[in-house]
Amino acid sequence: MKKSILTVVTLALLSTHALADMKAGDKLDYYQPQRAAHQNGAELIDLSGQSGQSAEALAQTLAKFDRLTPDAEVLTLAKNAVANNQAIAPKYAAMMERQAEIRGVEVHELYAAALQMDWSVNKSIMQANTKQTLSEAATKMRGCTTLAFADTGIVAQNNDLGIDHLLNYPTRVIKTDDTIFIPTDGSHFQGMGKHVGVVLNIMGEPSGTTADINTKNIVTIDAVFAAITSSTSVEDAFNKLKHYTTPVAMNFTVADDSGDHGAIEMSVDATVLVRGDGGIGHANHNAKMKQTMLETMSMTEANETFVDSFAREQAAQNFVDFSKEKTVQGMKYILKQKPINITLYDKDFVTVESMIFDTKQGCAYVSGDNPLFSEYTKVCF
Repeated sequence: MKKSILTVVTLALLSTHALADMKAGDKLDYYQPQRAAHQNGAELIDLSGQSGQSAEALAQTLAKFDRLTPDAEVLTLAKNAVANNQAIAPKYAAMMERQAEIRGVEVHELYAAALQMDWSVNKSIMQANTKQTLSEAATKMRGCTTLAFADTGIVAQNNDLGIDHLLNYPTRVIKTDDTIFIPTDGSHFQGMGKHVGVVLNIMGEPSGTTADINTKNIVTIDAVFAAITSSTSVEDAFNKLKHYTTPVAMNFTVADDSGDHGAIEMSVDATVLVRGDGGIGHANHNAKMKQTMLETMSMTEANETFVDSFAREQAAQNFVDFSKEKTVQGMKYILKQKPINITLYDKDFVTVESMIFDTKQGCAYVSGDNPLFSEYTKVCF
């Protein structure tokens, strides 16, 4: 009996060791993936306590980050956003003007760099004319699953991208006196302020009309993040944004320190605020797009075509509605679960990092890799 137990334990240890030798980029088991973290925790850049020089320090820091090279059409769209960005996020816009001076470029070029990836993904979706090409285009979507608990001030996201983003771009967190956020392409992305936290999903053309060069009320995604994190409440954030559109249909899932929550869905068609009972779960579509797809195909077909978007949304919504533990620990749990969590088992598209913002406690939790493999870095005001 003892020998049998010893044999089982030995085999288990050998199996665990073999799995631990797996690295990012290797094909993993769907339900029990295991490998070493590519980046264990996030890199913190603390710019707080700068004695009135925080904007300059932030501009100098962001000016050192790599950014994408925008297409001509994206540059044109970004020009339309400059004044509108100033209207919804004046302090951020001033900081971006300073960063543009440091880089020696026009400020709209910085805004365009922050927009380029989502624009490219949306363009490939618009050009898809079969279920297969739509599925291939949807695989490139970023910001896959977001959740917010009602009444708690907690909002979270699994950020899903191509595996190259995990391997080549470290996860960084910037802390200032007023914000804690993820910098992307030298710009403000997911984060929290003293009252409101925000994460995102790209939705794209199936869920909302795309802007063109004649659309005048454009704001860029980074400025939306800055506007929300500088707001005093979810309602305040929505009131800032309700007359504007992002160039590509986007969703911003939000929560504030008074317990309000929601999904701010923005497109040329309209900007709306959607709330749930126990909270909100969101993926890469809105309710209208889901209804339209289900008129022509079954749920199984639609879910497969649109890369588990409907399955991820439903799993997230079930959790926020029925979870008995609406806490940071609860969010950490659900962000590890299938189908919300994506490891490398099929296409080169994975959860590259997770983030949880607890606005009531004033703390952010950011993993430097898929949270199945990485610890969270905790950053508080």
